[in-house]
Amino acid sequence: MKNIRNNRAKLLAASLTLGLVASAAAPYAALAESTEAASTEAGEKTTIIAATSGTPKPYIISNDDGSLSGYDIEVLNAVFDLLPQYDLQYVTTEFTSVLTGVTSGLYQIAVNNLSYNAERAQTFLYSFPYDKVSYVFVQRQGDEPITSLADAGEKGFKTHGSAGNNIANALEKYNQANPDKQIQIEYSEAETAEVLQQLEDGQYDFTIIDKAMFPVYTEEFGLTDLQATPLQAIDEADIAENLYSYFLFAQDNDALRQEVDGAIKTLKENGTLTELAQKYYDSDQAPEDDQYENTIN
Repeated sequence: MKNIRNNRAKLLAASLTLGLVASAAAPYAALAESTEAASTEAGEKTTIIAATSGTPKPYIISNDDGSLSGYDIEVLNAVFDLLPQYDLQYVTTEFTSVLTGVTSGLYQIAVNNLSYNAERAQTFLYSFPYDKVSYVFVQRQGDEPITSLADAGEKGFKTHGSAGNNIANALEKYNQANPDKQIQIEYSEAETAEVLQQLEDGQYDFTIIDKAMFPVYTEEFGLTDLQATPLQAIDEADIAENLYSYFLFAQDNDALRQEVDGAIKTLKENGTLTELAQKYYDSDQAPEDDQYENTIN
């Protein structure tokens, strides 16, 4: 299994880490003194705690020295470089604790490559988007590339599914609409690295993952016998109507959300989002300009 179990343990590390972000730029705008974010005073600055699970790469990377990096982390650091009235700290914890900690006021921001869904929007405020996600079909090298879910169904291909996630839901939706051309779905709770290893070993015909994750996982785990093909827009729409990533805030913390939104918009306008996307993805995944006209909730 190419030492997958040991690597999985590393990926799932959930140790508590704290990191301060130094800020030197002038503030984007003044935050009202009545900000309701549960925070503490550090000198004349207000401490803002951002919670993350520490995965997935390349969005959030837990380094061996306990620090955090990755696209999401660097974007949030750049946001608070524009808001020097704050000291930003990070806490790494279990994913479920990220969300419950924000609702309870223990943390002020959730940073975990979080997508939009209507149910979650009843509990949290969403920032402006800072990333646009895309997906790829992954197959073994030499296999004829899949062009669509319909193509996979025509061939009766077998894939992995994680019950309840967006990709599995899209596969199930396709099967319901095409009872005579089924994609075989084998459900498990295996992590991405293990699924890719199983695919390379021939257990599956294909899988679907986030485009940005493909080069990271294949390089880290030595999975050299895999290829990736972009999904068509119609299939991506079945996975998620909204393909953007957001920072989340408690419902009573709109003042901080507005400050962060202003900074994200600046990072879009000055090219920082594109620059960071090129660094981590080797492509521009910054959201379109019209995404910065109104917040989603």
